[in-house]
Amino acid sequence: MDRVAFSICTVLSLLIGVFLLFNVKAIPKYIYMNEAGKEILNTVIEMQMEEKDYLIYNNEDAFYNARDKIDSLRKLFSLYEKSISAENEAGVFDFAAWDEAINLYERLSDQFILYHKAIEKHVIELRTLEKNILAVIYSKMNPERGIIALQEIRIHEKGYFLYRNYPEPPSEPSFLDKRKQAVSNLLICAQHDKRIDELMKKDDKLFKAVLSYYKSQDDIFPALKKESIKIRNAAGKLFEEGNRRLNIIYHRCVFLSIILLIMWLIVAIAIVFTRFRSQVLYQKKRAE
Repeated sequence: MDRVAFSICTVLSLLIGVFLLFNVKAIPKYIYMNEAGKEILNTVIEMQMEEKDYLIYNNEDAFYNARDKIDSLRKLFSLYEKSISAENEAGVFDFAAWDEAINLYERLSDQFILYHKAIEKHVIELRTLEKNILAVIYSKMNPERGIIALQEIRIHEKGYFLYRNYPEPPSEPSFLDKRKQAVSNLLICAQHDKRIDELMKKDDKLFKAVLSYYKSQDDIFPALKKESIKIRNAAGKLFEEGNRRLNIIYHRCVFLSIILLIMWLIVAIAIVFTRFRSQVLYQKKRAE
């Protein structure tokens, strides 16, 4: 009887051991899934921080940095896609949707950079035009007021570009209204010189073009944010799925280990009890 119980327990132990081995072998895969999701999340967060840096501080390098991180995302995407088995993890993560989101983000980034380059080109033209305006102003008597008016125009333009996404105080005129007033002051100081009139018309045309490009950039930002959120949510799902699978394996291994321990404990108690009983019966027979 003891041998039968021991044999059954041994067979069950081997089966449980094999099941535990399969679970333990799956741990590296889910750790990689967890780490991949975490790395993608960090990359997307860095991209969003670079976007915010450009939007708030007008840091030109920030958006190029965000654009460069797309290559890192693609590399992570490719590595993870190759490492998983299609039959097991295909339903966990929608690779097609992720690839589409990255491609759209890349196209929007390229479009954004084109607008940025157009802004830089027009700003250079504005600076060149400013030199011509100053040359005419210096030819006038008492050019100081004209110089101050031109400086005010540029200050209000820069103020608008930097703070266009912030609510303006209702008690104060907008930067655009202040610019119009500064242009009017410049024309008065120039004594309605036709040369200044022509130059300021060109200046106004360039300024409106820059405004248009900034508006186009501002329109792209919500779409960029939407796609980065898609990528971030997908990475979060990947991270959570890795954690969930690891948690399942942990609890499964704990449960099987407890079952194994209880099973051997019961067998040991049964063997001890059987042998103790046999010893007692043997002693009784000898006493008789």
